[in-house]
Amino acid sequence: MLIEDRGHKCIFIPKFYCELNAIEMYWGYGKARYRQVKKTSFEHAKREVLIALDACSINTMRRFYNRASRFIDAYQKGLGVKAAAWCVKKQKGHRTISEDAMRAFDNYTKA
Repeated sequence: MLIEDRGHKCIFIPKFYCELNAIEMYWGYGKARYRQVKKTSFEHAKREVLIALDACSINTMRRFYNRASRFIDAYQKGLGVKAAAWCVKKQKGHRTISEDAMRAFDNYTKA
């Protein structure tokens, strides 16, 4: 109330969820590829970083962005973390979470 009385708005931001950021998925992909290669020197390691990051195709990046969009939609619809993750895993075709997927989660948890 003190903040609003002075003409400002106080907006609470949710804690950081890496699934909302497609760049985090890209970095995770690159790190996984990088760790699979045995590095023999620092110069070799620097080259392998670029190779690992370039290995991510544009189609994979699009999938990361679509997945992030589905998580954003799930959280906007009021789903919790567990429900959002379950629905995103089940919903593959769109950038949004369908009502059917949310109902399926409710049925899954009740069973």
